[in-house]
Amino acid sequence: MADFLTLASEDRLAAKDAVLRNLRSGSVAVLASEYGYIYAADAFNTVAVERIHAIRGAGPGIASQVFIGSINTAQGVARDFEGECKKLAEKFWPGALTLIVSPQQGLSWDLGDGGALDEFALRVPQREFLREILLESGPLAIASASVVGRPPTLDINYVPALPSDVGIYVDEGPLVATGSSTVVRNRVSELEMVREGDISYAQLEEVVSGISRA
Repeated sequence: MADFLTLASEDRLAAKDAVLRNLRSGSVAVLASEYGYIYAADAFNTVAVERIHAIRGAGPGIASQVFIGSINTAQGVARDFEGECKKLAEKFWPGALTLIVSPQQGLSWDLGDGGALDEFALRVPQREFLREILLESGPLAIASASVVGRPPTLDINYVPALPSDVGIYVDEGPLVATGSSTVVRNRVSELEMVREGDISYAQLEEVVSGISRA
């Protein structure tokens, strides 16, 4: 049976400890992010990551995004996290910047693509409780707590999952619909903006030069 916690009425430290216990045991957690509720699991637990894909109805070859708690973790998981890519992260993390980077060689995870893509999306979220979790959990594989192709879920009562699929739910109340993160791919020779979201192209150009558009 899943644990259901309401952050506003629970002791915050106890809630964090409960989430960490569930994640470390291989369970999926439902947590609030800036853009809606998300499924989260230990990025190095293949079974838990596969469970997220199954809940969402995601097809093969789709990699989960990865959230980390601070920029200091990035070089441990991404082999090309340097130069102008790092400058963008230093400016916009935590926040609405998603970087598509290549994983470190020999990294023992499978985000759902079997390693075939040789890239993954990385972000430090701004949501306070989520970051508190990440600073202790390490990298988490995440995906929107909605069926593939559907809008983000803003009310935890409408998360499409059976209680047996999820170890813990943390309710932060109805979330306000916002925009989306800006996605930048770190190529060998250049940075490429894949999607313009809450951070504009002009804001990116203020930090780095020569960034292209997809």
